[in-house]
Amino acid sequence: MNIAVCIPTINRADLLNEALAIYDKCWPTLKIFILDNGNQVIHTKNENQIVIKSDSNIGVAASWNFLSEIAFSEGFMRSLILNDDIILDIDENELHRALNKYADHSIVVQNGNWCSFILPKVVFDTIGPFDEHFYPAHYEDNDYMYRIKLDKHCDIQVDNILNPTTYRNSMSIQKEPTLNKFSKENLNYYISKWGGRPSEETFLSEFNTIPTYE
Repeated sequence: MNIAVCIPTINRADLLNEALAIYDKCWPTLKIFILDNGNQVIHTKNENQIVIKSDSNIGVAASWNFLSEIAFSEGFMRSLILNDDIILDIDENELHRALNKYADHSIVVQNGNWCSFILPKVVFDTIGPFDEHFYPAHYEDNDYMYRIKLDKHCDIQVDNILNPTTYRNSMSIQKEPTLNKFSKENLNYYISKWGGRPSEETFLSEFNTIPTYE
């Protein structure tokens, strides 16, 4: 199957280790790339579960970019990006059927937030990387959705098969509330970039700039 799993983590290795034990059973052949932003003890279960250590917390957007770029550089055409505090307990055949339903230009998300979504290389190459100015988290997914809406060449599909079987929301922030301290700044950046809050955007280009051609 031409997909790799990508999981960033910072402080919930306890929950991630629980998930990895389940993924070892339901996805025994899938390559799983884990970016550890918090110098944690992560218990991998097989050689396909690969942990990459970061010297510091690079944030959600940069983590999604980093992991996807690794997956795509190794020849995978899609990355299944998961939070470390959820569990997606579906077998490889179910995942394969979900992939076959959608075109390469479609990003597929669960019915809710972006704690579980499939990012094709075609979308990443077309839309570009996630905006790392949204640090450490919040609004990077809203930004990407709006960029897709403006681009017209890609689209977003919702599929309940990506709904986590175990859903625990914002466990990293619950453990370390300071991770949420830049939420207001990120919202202000979003508004300056798109002329309004998510779903209230007014700009048709970033920061309302008009491209110039030489």
